Amino acid sequence: MHKARLEDINKLFLEYRRLFEARDAEQIADFYRFPIHYYFSSGQKSELSRDYFVGRVNKLLKLYERLAVDQIVGAVTDVIELNENTSLATLNWVLLDTRGDKPRQIYSAITRYMVCEFDGELKIDGLIGVNETQQLKNALRAQ
Repeated sequence: MHKARLEDINKLFLEYRRLFEARDAEQIADFYRFPIHYYFSSGQKSELSRDYFVGRVNKLLKLYERLAVDQIVGAVTDVIELNENTSLATLNWVLLDTRGDKPRQIYSAITRYMVCEFDGELKIDGLIGVNETQQLKNALRAQ
């Protein structure tokens, strides 16, 4: 893996995370190349349009608000170079409530992203759910 590609992927997800904290579904969608393929942890696969994706992100952001998520920490834990233009990036997301004296972890989850260089820029081309759906359900039940 080229060091420059790894740095570009880290920068991409740093900005991506910032927009989740800002709760901006439209700008989050700008990181994707549509239609995208979403691979659910159940094994199902869907092709998502931009409009549908923005709606799903808005629902997720409302759940984050309900859970009092106000900070998200994301770490790229692995990158596999699939070919010269495509990588598979694994991220560990930690969702926090920082309103008290000490940050409280609401949940952490792993997501994988197919990242492709397209027209000179990196775009997310596919999204692979690993365990966020279950972690989110558990956090909502614990609330």
